[in-house]
Amino acid sequence: MHVNLNGSVINTDITLFSSENRAFRYGDGLFESIRVFDGKMPFFDLHWHRLSMGFELLKYELPAFFSPNFFENEIQKLTQGHGNWRIRLTVWRGGAGLYTPESNIPEFLIEATPLPSAVFELNENGLNIGLFDQALLHHQPLSILKTTSALPYVLASIFKKENQLDDCLMPNTAGRPVCGSSSNFFWVKDDELSTPPLTEGCIAGTMRGAVLALAGQLGIMVSETPITMDELKVANEIFLTNAIQGIRWVQTIPDRSKPFNFKTARMLNDALNQFLKSWQNQLMPIAPSTKMQQPPYSGKKA
Repeated sequence: MHVNLNGSVINTDITLFSSENRAFRYGDGLFESIRVFDGKMPFFDLHWHRLSMGFELLKYELPAFFSPNFFENEIQKLTQGHGNWRIRLTVWRGGAGLYTPESNIPEFLIEATPLPSAVFELNENGLNIGLFDQALLHHQPLSILKTTSALPYVLASIFKKENQLDDCLMPNTAGRPVCGSSSNFFWVKDDELSTPPLTEGCIAGTMRGAVLALAGQLGIMVSETPITMDELKVANEIFLTNAIQGIRWVQTIPDRSKPFNFKTARMLNDALNQFLKSWQNQLMPIAPSTKMQQPPYSGKKA
């Protein structure tokens, strides 16, 4: 297997990092999981938008050549501009130092894993999800980002595996569910599509932004609002979203016997694939949604 480390394609059989690597020592880094469809990255602008917010918040001093075009070209060193891939782009603060870094100049690593499909495929069977409440989330400036310090999500993923669940919701310090172990989530009630606001403590997911934009284009009523588990139990639909899997509909949650339907999930999945087709033919990007902007931070727990 080969990776792209700071612009050089190298074999992973050799040592990539020293023990001074700050992503290893302190979680001092960011990452993006980007999906490639037939060699193209229709949602790259959304990933770059979030990554740029991270650069600013983490006070990285960016080289002049850091740009969307630069990273698109670096990714193509691995994909050769064709095929379907899961890309992980990791950027961390280079150099040594303890908590106080010796440098703020970032380094990067790109990894590519092949995928079998050039479209989003809605899951045939609904997900059975639980609730993981052992690592409560809260809103703070970094909570909207995907950082290399992701222990709450690791623990949630262990929980779902131990309990033979497809996924689990994670609550914030107020006890309200805000996200899945690797996803944002939406629900439908009375023909309105809703998702928790970023101020609840969830990551500003790229697919979250894309779904909000597409739902608006389809004329679906959309809101961003907190919700309790009791309120979620009486929803008509629940589905999870992330950049790689797209939309996955949920069939059951704890303390609800009646399965959810997936009418809206299917409609949005079809719209995503239609967007992919239009993008391939006409290069039509989804502009970064205002829903991904950094929300105000009060310093108080949600």
